[in-house]
Amino acid sequence: MQFSTIVFIVLSIVNLSLASKCPTIVTQKDFDVTKYVGLWYEAYRSDIIFEAGSRCVNATYTPNSDGSVAVWNQAVNILGDYTSIRGTARVKNASEPAAFVVTFDSPLQKGDYNVLTSNYVDYSLVYACTNIPGFDIKIEFIWLLSRTKTMSPTVVNELKKILSNMGADVDKVTQTVQNCQ
Repeated sequence: MQFSTIVFIVLSIVNLSLASKCPTIVTQKDFDVTKYVGLWYEAYRSDIIFEAGSRCVNATYTPNSDGSVAVWNQAVNILGDYTSIRGTARVKNASEPAAFVVTFDSPLQKGDYNVLTSNYVDYSLVYACTNIPGFDIKIEFIWLLSRTKTMSPTVVNELKKILSNMGADVDKVTQTVQNCQ
């Protein structure tokens, strides 16, 4: 009985979609990382446990001389404390320049970062998904990024439509509070 309760709580906390597999995704083909680098604000996101309650979330991407990208994520956590984490993004395969794996420094962790579409000046749609082996469950990570602290409803709806059409769950995508100076 305790095990089933623990499983239920864990499934409720993280962004899981039951009875489904990660969709096949297509990243942006003509992706140009030199146009992508710089400051991005998190305008919307899916329920992501490591970001629960976070606000004022942003990421700064800086090119490295070896072709990788330095990542600096910042936020104010649920307790009101400033937090940040640094890492490095590397293209997984040169034939797919918008598909990255990001390795964070502390704690050491890795994650996918797939740019589905970006116009470089207003918006970026980032997606990652993991299937849980042995279960018919997926964990989705969705970020709608903006160069400003807000995103027009028209753009939000267009990006959510892209996600829906590929089989992602957009019901849990919510606006990120950006009320810091």
